[in-house]
Amino acid sequence: MKETFPRKEFAVWMTIAVAISSVLGFSGGYIAGMVVGGDETGVLVVDDYGRTVKVDAVPDRIVSIAPTPTELLFAVGAGDLVVGVDTYSDYPAEVAELPKVGDMPILVEAIVALEPDLIVCGDFLPLEQLELLQDQGIPYVVLATRTLDEVVKDVRLVGILTGHVDEANTLADSLEDRIETVRAKALADEVVKPRVYLEYYPYFTFGPGSFGNDLIRSAGGINVAENTSSEYPMISTEYLLAEDPEMIVYTVGYMCSTTAEDFALRPGWENMTAVVEDNIYSMDDNLVSRYGPRVVDGLEELAAILHPELFD
Repeated sequence: MKETFPRKEFAVWMTIAVAISSVLGFSGGYIAGMVVGGDETGVLVVDDYGRTVKVDAVPDRIVSIAPTPTELLFAVGAGDLVVGVDTYSDYPAEVAELPKVGDMPILVEAIVALEPDLIVCGDFLPLEQLELLQDQGIPYVVLATRTLDEVVKDVRLVGILTGHVDEANTLADSLEDRIETVRAKALADEVVKPRVYLEYYPYFTFGPGSFGNDLIRSAGGINVAENTSSEYPMISTEYLLAEDPEMIVYTVGYMCSTTAEDFALRPGWENMTAVVEDNIYSMDDNLVSRYGPRVVDGLEELAAILHPELFD
């Protein structure tokens, strides 16, 4: 493991971190990554699980355990610090050359052998294994957002953690502008908001408190699963018939091979408004399920699907 920063270098890092911490606050009661303090041997950050984590210095070697943090790290220019990734990380292309460290479970010995000084991970964590690594002196930070605004905050946080503050802020500002441009059009009072069913796997959708719910709302739609009882519910035909979505959007990727024609073949679905009117559209799963910078591409695409009259 490397030594901590000399006093002068650390002071510069801390000054940058504290100066930016004002933009990394709380959102709707959900803690987003933020800098909360520090001393001469490190900074304290609060990750997206509300954990306070001490990071001794800008890391030289990072292991990423989830596609989202992998994309975030490369997006802010910190890809050269990444020495290992999980099984499913496949973007950008240079990730293919990196050692794989599993997923659920992770390969603890392989991670230790890579000698990382920071692990960055997403949702669905192998917590027992991560705690074991932390006990060996390797801290881990969780990036698991629930809204578009928190994606922007995590971009800034990753910039601070990796010493790529300028690159991260430039990217975050651009993403923020694009998000607000979509919202300004799609959320205008005069715009009619269609009822939307967004399916990421057959019969599974995004419920209240989920990222997909915020994505639909920000794109100018009404999520028909917003009143279900979990973030990622399995939806019943009876429920959807009662909600009668006007539009169906489904994702395609390595997990799902659904086609538009499949929906009319599901018993009872042939009478739904979205099916009757053939308002069924597909999106790349990566633009919906990975909450890095590309999700703003997903927002723009979804908004154009829901409101083609507003987005050419």
